[in-house]
Amino acid sequence: MKKQRMATPGPTYVPQEILLSGAQELIHHRSPHMEEVMKEVNERLPVLFGTTQEVFIMLSSGTGAMEAAVANCFQEKDKVLVVSNGYFGERFADIARVYGIETVEIVSPWGTSVDMHDIEKAYYENLDVKGILVVYSETSTGVTNNVEEIGKFFRDKNVLVVVDAISGLLSHDFQMDAWGVDVALAASHKGFMMPPGLAFAAISKKAWLRLEHINPKTYYFSFKRFKKFYPMSPSSPGVSLIFALRTSIEMLMREGIESCYQRHQMIAEATQKGLEALGFELFVADSKRRSNTVTTAIAPPGLDTSRLIKILSSQYGMTITGGQGEFKGKMLRVGHIGSVDSLDLFTVFGAIELALTDMGLAFTKGSSAAAIQPIMQRGASGVEIIST
Repeated sequence: MKKQRMATPGPTYVPQEILLSGAQELIHHRSPHMEEVMKEVNERLPVLFGTTQEVFIMLSSGTGAMEAAVANCFQEKDKVLVVSNGYFGERFADIARVYGIETVEIVSPWGTSVDMHDIEKAYYENLDVKGILVVYSETSTGVTNNVEEIGKFFRDKNVLVVVDAISGLLSHDFQMDAWGVDVALAASHKGFMMPPGLAFAAISKKAWLRLEHINPKTYYFSFKRFKKFYPMSPSSPGVSLIFALRTSIEMLMREGIESCYQRHQMIAEATQKGLEALGFELFVADSKRRSNTVTTAIAPPGLDTSRLIKILSSQYGMTITGGQGEFKGKMLRVGHIGSVDSLDLFTVFGAIELALTDMGLAFTKGSSAAAIQPIMQRGASGVEIIST
């Protein structure tokens, strides 16, 4: 029997403990029992976002949360800045345009983080902007944007900082209140180690002052409705997914949030070393801006990553993603977010080496494992790996 494994930036492997929680018998979503579950979940969620504000739970993908933020925070003909250095930054701009919002895109080449000086310049040339939309961790490129610096710059300005932290939350440090983030968005199938289906939105006091004067162009995703019904859901919630969420939060708290950050950073570093040992070139040159969620790398000359990915899937049951657009067939994107430990990574690189051998590529066998091992041993004594 061929076991199916994923090394993707989402969806991710779901631990059995979380799966079984979601398989519990259903309860009515307005029952006293559900009220207890929602109260427990909502009391603990803000800690993961680094905020004291309420975190709303939506039955949606992460893109739904992005659209909700745009629909609630801005009006037609408003102007916003959009940090665009990857596929999901481009998606933020697309969503804004659908709602008739003027976008000023601050573009940076894929694989680079947008320079803060460019953001400041764009702001001072467009003092009428109402917000800035930015992706924390761009899974299309494996780069992070400096959300802390962006948030602190706009903290005292009449500009809302809206952050897609969908793949950045829990794999990186994230302090919504301390950094001046106004709307933070996340989703269940990334760091929460859950199936897709839930999205999250945390909203600052500064943002609420704006929202009070806006009639959102949405009913289902109205933040005002979520606030009115909080801690319950304004519409039928994903009861099974919320059971799973409760267990996810318990597991994360058991590990410790700081330990969770450290584990992701360690595994990201090991992944980078493993790929380099096999002749791949890391796509993000600035080591400080590399994502702990996914590592992107360009294949050595002559290696078709599309073929490599097909062999990994068909022969070894390993799902790894490739590049998009001009990087299709040239890039490998190895995801390492959620319930990932050192043995998982050895499995990933074992499969990659087997597939490379099948393709007839010349490389030093075992080189990736040799590159990974010192990093994993260095972290083993200090980082508790989450139990699955």
